[in-house]
Amino acid sequence: MASPDLSVDPRTLAAAGWRDSDLAWERLQEAAFESHASGDRDAAGQRWGEALRLARAAFADNDPRLAASLTNQALSVRRKGNAALADELLSEALLVWDRAASWIEAMQPERRSRSSTFHLRLESKHKGGYEQFSQERYRALAAEGRAATAAYKDGEAAGNADDGSARWQKERPAGFTDGRKLLAAVRLIAGP
Repeated sequence: MASPDLSVDPRTLAAAGWRDSDLAWERLQEAAFESHASGDRDAAGQRWGEALRLARAAFADNDPRLAASLTNQALSVRRKGNAALADELLSEALLVWDRAASWIEAMQPERRSRSSTFHLRLESKHKGGYEQFSQERYRALAAEGRAATAAYKDGEAAGNADDGSARWQKERPAGFTDGRKLLAAVRLIAGP
């Protein structure tokens, strides 16, 4: 299993409510995408397998990152010709995506200073509006991840590994939040 990025102060992670496993999962996914992009599908498959083992050990059974790991592992084993195991993993991933609704409902909305005036106005006009807006955004993002997994289960292509990785690199928040965990779960789903 990969070690977490040592450039991140452990106190910063702890203050944000993150554990080493949260960051290690991201790093394993990123390394798998790099291996995949360089044409080394075996190394990518090994890293996706490590990420799945980490997700099973460290994350709750309703964590979207577990669903993403199951999806990536399914695609990896499908490439190796094990369609039955891939189907089983994708079925499990869909169940995790369905259970993720409770994980998402427990998420705290992210406060961003660059849009604080908007948030203050929204809260003054519509009590609880910011939380509702955030929850809707989180549910839409999770629906995107579930749809990708469902497409793979149905034998359809939902994108490709390079697009997901590029979007993750572009959209990845600097802060360590639940929103970042969810975004990673969706953007770091591999392609066929």
